[in-house]
Amino acid sequence: MKKSIRSIIAFAVASALVLSIFTFAFAAEQATPYDDSLFFEYGEYTIHYRIIRAEEKIGQIFMIHGFALSGYCWTNLAELLSDAGYDCVLADLPDFGYSTRETAETDKLPREEIMHALMLELSSDPWFVAGHSMGGYIALALAQSYPQSVKNLLLYGTAGNSGAGAAVTGLMNNAVFIKVMGGLMERAGRCAPIVRLLLAAALADCSYSRSYDVEKVTDPYRIEGTGAGAIYSFSMLPLTDYDAVSEMPPILFVNGDKDFVITDRARTALRSALPEGSADVVVNGGGHMFIENMADKTAEITLGFLADK
Repeated sequence: MKKSIRSIIAFAVASALVLSIFTFAFAAEQATPYDDSLFFEYGEYTIHYRIIRAEEKIGQIFMIHGFALSGYCWTNLAELLSDAGYDCVLADLPDFGYSTRETAETDKLPREEIMHALMLELSSDPWFVAGHSMGGYIALALAQSYPQSVKNLLLYGTAGNSGAGAAVTGLMNNAVFIKVMGGLMERAGRCAPIVRLLLAAALADCSYSRSYDVEKVTDPYRIEGTGAGAIYSFSMLPLTDYDAVSEMPPILFVNGDKDFVITDRARTALRSALPEGSADVVVNGGGHMFIENMADKTAEITLGFLADK
């Protein structure tokens, strides 16, 4: 009898140990989604980011992703730019990727403040700041608030944010709307076929979509609160001060001619405010996410702009 009890206890202890090891390994995997994952603590926020470093650094680029995505979308372009001598920081905005999901209890801070704090943490030297889509709005606001930290803006598939109508803004800030639409977005974001279909449309490239590592998009959506956080985040986008934009250093402004996400009206509003010396480039055949499937062309354009900066 005593031997049986000892056997049971030994089995229980061994099982608990195995379970603990498994749980720890799983937690570690979740905490570090990439081999080069890094985390920055600021207030109540934990910001996930990666750095793709150059062998011989000649500059540094801070990259801000767009809506519903994460820093992963910059990977192809960042690798090419790092080969040319630029350290590239790929940060996940709050509510996206593997950064903090904001809730009603979170002591919310402006994204520009959080991103700027990360920039200063990494280097006190001015940065080239890249923004794609929604990230372009944030990059513009960051440059306006912290001009001493920004050399030039590199804007891709984006425009200025002139704001939505009062009715739309009110709806986007409605708690019920955020909960319902957030739940739908979260479920869609976890569904690989839906994500792959949306990627094909945004890339304007079905072949590239079929080969896309779709888990890089779906995995962050398994974090509770991603959908609601994303919608809240979009509703709080900073408005663009076009007068301030015209006083900034030259801007690289690149768009795809097959981009159905950004309207011509929105692009024209920013285009008319670009400071002297800016470069306004259209990528033929480029969809909204041309920075991924047309990274070679985008890198060529970017390096041409950076050559004398």
